[in-house]
Amino acid sequence: MRSALVRALRGICSAVSLLAFGALFLAVESRVTDPTVLLGLAGVGTATLLTAVGPAGVRRLLGVGEPSANDSEDAGGAARDEGPEPGDAWLDETADDTPWTDRADRAAADSDPDWWVARLEPALDDAWNRWSDVALTVGLALLGAGSFALLAAYPGDDPPLGLALLGLFGLNGALMTVPFLFE
Repeated sequence: MRSALVRALRGICSAVSLLAFGALFLAVESRVTDPTVLLGLAGVGTATLLTAVGPAGVRRLLGVGEPSANDSEDAGGAARDEGPEPGDAWLDETADDTPWTDRADRAAADSDPDWWVARLEPALDDAWNRWSDVALTVGLALLGAGSFALLAAYPGDDPPLGLALLGLFGLNGALMTVPFLFE
């Protein structure tokens, strides 16, 4: 029972962190948001992210304890020969043959990324579950409906276009995530 509750909490926290960072991005882009709101969104996003990933995910996010490019050398300092770089096996190509497509990116995906944002998805991968899908769908629907409610209750003559866009993105995002609830 406790394990199921922890998984549900981690899933909900991972979706809330995604929603908080998405709202933070939109708030920064709108350039009309109060700095305390920005700091609050950043704090909620960071706290729920750290809660969702746990200590092992934080180490993975920071890149501590993972193999790096220097680990591919043996004790003598010589690089190990791992064979040709893998490419798209379905097309029977190596990554060197198709550098202009995402096949080269997929082939290099096993390497340790230097950018912390690229390590975010693997860190959250263990925490994402059905509860995350539910929280994301409900959160996006509330974001969209709340934006339209604010737009309808706007006291001035010229309402902000950002609220309409946020409402559309929220409701469309919620509709797009509904199929994940039934997988």
